[in-house]
Parts: sequence; C-alpha cells; structure tokens
Amino acid sequence: MSEPVCFFAFRSPYSRLGLHKLARAGVTPRLFPFTGTPDGVPFFNPTDSKPKLDYYLEDIPRMTARMDLPLGFPDPFEIRGDLPLRAFHWADRQGQGFAFALAASDARWGDGKDLADPDVLAGIAAGLGLDLPDADTLKGDANLDADMEAARAFVTDYGVFGVPFLVAGGAKYWGQDRFDLYLETLTR
Repeated sequence: MSEPVCFFAFRSPYSRLGLHKLARAGVTPRLFPFTGTPDGVPFFNPTDSKPKLDYYLEDIPRMTARMDLPLGFPDPFEIRGDLPLRAFHWADRQGQGFAFALAASDARWGDGKDLADPDVLAGIAAGLGLDLPDADTLKGDANLDADMEAARAFVTDYGVFGVPFLVAGGAKYWGQDRFDLYLETLTR
C-alpha cells in the first residue's frame, strides 16, 4: 500500500484527534496543511453556524476525552496568520513535520495556546530538538512560500473539502472517525 496522505488544520480539534489515531497506530503519513477548499468550492465554517458551533462545543470534549487527551480551548479561538503553517513546513523540511503538527495541535487544543505567538512555536520546535528561525525569517523564506503553494495545489488535486482528510490506497477518509476504517485495512 502506498504512503497515506493526510490533510490537517491547526484550527481543527478533529485534526488533532486524527493525527493522534495515526501516531498511536504507528502510521506516519505524508502531511499537508489544509488552507481552505479548492477554489470555487464553498467552505462551511463550523463557527459560522450557531447550532453547529453548539454541537462542536459539545462534541469536542467527549471525543477528546474518549481518546484520553487533555483539552484546553484556545484563546483566541480562531487561528491568526500563516506563521504556524510556515513553522510546520520548516519543521517538515527538517524531517519533523508530523511530530511538529502533532505537538502544535496538542499545544493549541490540549493547552489552549495561541499558535500565532512565535514564542509558542519556538517552544514546540525546541521540544522536538529543533531551533526554529525567528518569525521574520520564516515569513521571508521563499522555500516555505513554495511549500505552501504546493500544499494548496494538493488540496485541489485531492479534492479536499474538510479535515482531517486521509487518502490511502486510492480511498478517501474524511473525519477522524473514518480514520478507524483506514486503520482496519492495515490489519487485514
């Protein structure tokens, strides 16, 4: 079976759960950040609908508890800027993308930290033994610009409309609960 491809977003607590499911199963996918649906495809933000947000706030704690993970709602709730994505791509270039994505998701959804804070990102990188460049260096790095453009193109190529989203063996799995279906294929 070919290497799975996984799309994640730091803004999604469900991405965090999906990444943990993969990590616990010993699966390290090729990882891409989700930066929105393909051009021309609407995105239905859960925080734009009061009933959906209410459900989200009910469901996140129970699903997080089910995986025996801590939960701390981030403040601010919405993620700001592209610095966390740049830090992810930088870590990915160091061979630590999956570990960084998991640690940053835990910092955001487990500890309630603001990933737009360069000190938070530097602390996450340091926890992985990495020395993250400063924010200005990350923002001015043409290689990271190219990585971000490539990741955006993969969103379109794979038809990703939400996260977490896994593609493996030609099959698509949307939602952390569907990752279980993929993991079952590994034991057959």
